[in-house]
Amino acid sequence: MKALSDCRLLLVDDTPVNLDILVEGLKGEYRLSVAIDGERALQAAARNPPDLVLLDIMMPGLDGYEVCRRLRAQPDTADVPIIFLSSLEDVQHKARGFEAGANDYLTKPFDLREVQMRVRALLKAKCYGDAVKEALQADLRIAREIQMGMIPHDFGRLESRFGVELSGVLEPAREVGGDLYSAFVGNAGRLVLLMGDVSGKGIPASLFMVRASSLAQLLARYYTEPERILARLNDELSADNPSGMFVTMLCVLYDPATRRVSMANAGHCRPLLLRAGAAPSWAMQAIGTALGFEPGLEFPRVDLQLHDGDTLVLYTDGVNEAFDVHQACYGNARLLADLEGFGGKPAREVSAGLLQRVRAFSGEAPQSDDIAIVALRPVAEARTLQLRLRPTPDEVMQSVEQLRAFGLRHRIDEKTMNGLAVALEECASNIVRHAGLDSSREFFEIELERSDTGVAIELRDTGPAFDPTAASPPESAPGESLRAEGGWGIELVRHYTDEISYRRANGGNVLRLSKRLQLQDG
Repeated sequence: MKALSDCRLLLVDDTPVNLDILVEGLKGEYRLSVAIDGERALQAAARNPPDLVLLDIMMPGLDGYEVCRRLRAQPDTADVPIIFLSSLEDVQHKARGFEAGANDYLTKPFDLREVQMRVRALLKAKCYGDAVKEALQADLRIAREIQMGMIPHDFGRLESRFGVELSGVLEPAREVGGDLYSAFVGNAGRLVLLMGDVSGKGIPASLFMVRASSLAQLLARYYTEPERILARLNDELSADNPSGMFVTMLCVLYDPATRRVSMANAGHCRPLLLRAGAAPSWAMQAIGTALGFEPGLEFPRVDLQLHDGDTLVLYTDGVNEAFDVHQACYGNARLLADLEGFGGKPAREVSAGLLQRVRAFSGEAPQSDDIAIVALRPVAEARTLQLRLRPTPDEVMQSVEQLRAFGLRHRIDEKTMNGLAVALEECASNIVRHAGLDSSREFFEIELERSDTGVAIELRDTGPAFDPTAASPPESAPGESLRAEGGWGIELVRHYTDEISYRRANGGNVLRLSKRLQLQDG
C-alpha cells in the first residue's frame, strides 16, 4: 500500500494567505503542489494527477464547482478525493459542492488541525482502496492469461491434420469475458469447433464458460452428432445451475474425408458461409434455445458440404451487436455487406478483416461486448506432406498421427493405414534408438506422398550408415528383445508394405516404404 508521505496534495486557492497556512500545516507530511486559479489547477492535475485536492470555490475564471466537475470527468482524477474549503457556509452551497463530486466540505475560517485530520482520513481510505484495486487488477490479469491460454492460438497441427485453414480472434470487453472458442480433435477423427457466449461479463461469466467448454470438449470425444453433444451439455448445466446463468453455443463437426460439416445451434448467432463469386449467406437458419434453462431440450442440426475456397464463419454477438458513438448498431445487414468480397480469401484475412470492419464502425465508442470470430476454410489437398521431427518417442507418435490424418484426407482404407502406421512407427523408432541424434538440436525428416496408385513414406536422418533392409529374418519367435535389433521389426515393415528400399545420400540414411492404395468407396 502506498505510504502517506508519498501522496501528493494539490492546494487550490486564489488567496496567498490561505495557501501559506495550508502549506505550513501540511508540509513535511505530504508532497505538495499549489495553484492560484482553476485553470492552473486543471493543468497541474493533468500533468501529475494528485492523490487529494483541497479546493476553494470562489475564484476568478473557473470556480471550484466547475473545476471539481472537470476533475471528475477525467479518468486519471475521477476517483481523487476532493475537499472544498470555502467561506460559503449555506446548506445550498454545500449541497452544490457534493453534487459536483466533492468528498468533503469545510468552511472558512478553517481549523488547521481539522483539515489535517480530514486529509489524513481521506488519504488512508484512498490508499487502501487503491491497494485493493491493484490486487484485483493483478488477479484479473492472471485470470485473463488463464482464459486466453485456454483458446488455441497455433492451429498448425489441426490445419495439417484436417487439410483446412483455421483462424480465430478473441477480444474480451473487460479483462476477462464470457466468450470462448475451441478447436480440437473429437470422436471418429472429426474436427470440432465450439463457439460460445455466456450471459453477463467478467469473472462469473468466464468461470461459467470454462465449465461449459470443458464439458463440451469431454462430450465431443464420445459423440459424433453435434445436436447430441449440446443436448447432453444442456442437461448437465441445467441440473446444477444455482447462478441461473446460461450460455449460447454453436457446435460444428468437420469430417475431413468428405468435407462435410454438421452444425447444431443452442441460441447462438447464425454462422455464415462465404463462397467465391457468391454473396455471403447464412449457413443455417434455426437458432435454437440457449443452454442451462431446463433439461430435455433438442437442438436444430444442419449438414453442409464445403468445397475448395468455401469459408465458414462463426462469431459472437459482440460483432453484430457492436455500437458506434451515436448508439447505432452494426447489425446483420452490415455484417453480410462487409463480408462481400471475402469469398475465397484465406481464413486469416476473413477473421482479421471482419474484426477491422467492426472496429472501424465502432470508432471511439467503448467496446460493448466480448468479440470472438473463427473462420474455417478447406484447402486443396496436397499430395505430399513433409514433417521435421526431433528424435524423441513423442515426436514419433505425432508422425504416426499425421500419417493417419493424411490417409483419412486421401480416403485410404483403414486396414492399409493401420499397417502403414505400424511400419512408420517401427522405422522412426529405429532412428530414435540408433541414429545417435541430439534431440535438443537435431532433427530427422519424414515425407508422405500420395500418387494415383499408392502411398510412399520416406524417412531421412543424418546418423551413421545403417541399412535395416540388410537384417536377416529372425530365427526365433518374435519377442520384444529382438525388436531393438531390427529382426522382427523389419519383418513387420516388410509385411505391411509392398516395397522397401534403402540408400545412403548426402551423408545421411534414406529409407523409402511404398504401398499400393486401396481407396474407400465414394
